[in-house]
Amino acid sequence: MLVYILRRLFQSLIVLAIIVVVTFTLPYFQPQGILAPAYATLGQRSTPTAIRTFALQHGLAGSYLTRLWQYVNQLVFHLNLGHSFKQNMSVWQIISLYVPRTIWLALTALILTILIAIPLGVIQATRRNTTVDYVATGSAFVLYAMPSFLLCILVIDAFGFHWPHLPVSPPSGVAPWALFTDPKGFILPVASLTLLSVAALSRFMRGAVLEVLVQDYIRTARAKGCNNRRVLWRHAFRNALGPIITILGLSIPGLFGGALIIEDVFNYAGLGVQTVNAAINFDVPTVLGITLLVAIFTLLGNLLADVALGLVNPRIRIEGTK
Repeated sequence: MLVYILRRLFQSLIVLAIIVVVTFTLPYFQPQGILAPAYATLGQRSTPTAIRTFALQHGLAGSYLTRLWQYVNQLVFHLNLGHSFKQNMSVWQIISLYVPRTIWLALTALILTILIAIPLGVIQATRRNTTVDYVATGSAFVLYAMPSFLLCILVIDAFGFHWPHLPVSPPSGVAPWALFTDPKGFILPVASLTLLSVAALSRFMRGAVLEVLVQDYIRTARAKGCNNRRVLWRHAFRNALGPIITILGLSIPGLFGGALIIEDVFNYAGLGVQTVNAAINFDVPTVLGITLLVAIFTLLGNLLADVALGLVNPRIRIEGTK
């Protein structure tokens, strides 16, 4: 198992290195290239001497490889994601104020999604082609096809201006853990993000269980006298978890992406609002820093999913050694 984890970790580090190089290179494709912050700060009519001086002061005058080495060194040893010339702050100082809020929002939605979607998918599979299955499948299709901003608007209209009159946005300027100390204002954002995830995961869980239930070893277990409950939870459920664990790992970027829109609609001061503001103000370093951070969380989620999949199905890590 240790070899399996180390191999997956090494693969994740290679992908992370490629992402770092790409995010570092993207600013070169701006208008005015890497000197765009100088023109944005000093103005389009600034003299070449002023631009050159600004570049020297902020480390923009070096060669590509020199700047890349400095960027990697600052990122690895100092957790420095760059400098925002628009806000005159380091990117890490900016996003560190908002990342905990988004993490708690996405993590809470992920836990609720698992607790709701997996049992719902199992119930749909065991009651296939019944009224329960039809209603759950139809609701899942509607939610899966619905844009996240439209769902947020409908939820705000239904529960913010009608019964039961829930707050349409969390209180401003709250601490990240206010989700647990003052949860009423977070009910609608968390519910919206959870509904979007439940719709997709429950369908995958239903399909995975149905695929397992027709396997030969399930028929063998039933032939040996195992009751339906034992067949479902002892044999079918664990084998159906393999693809679900993979999907959960891949759903992390989807959760962060959904959180960006949901935070903007509900006016929640998280990473989503900061990303939108940075994009509107052409704050490229902040946008790239947030992109790199989300990529790191995505790789971490995939790594954890691979490890969990190896624990659930030992054949995967054994086959990977051949």
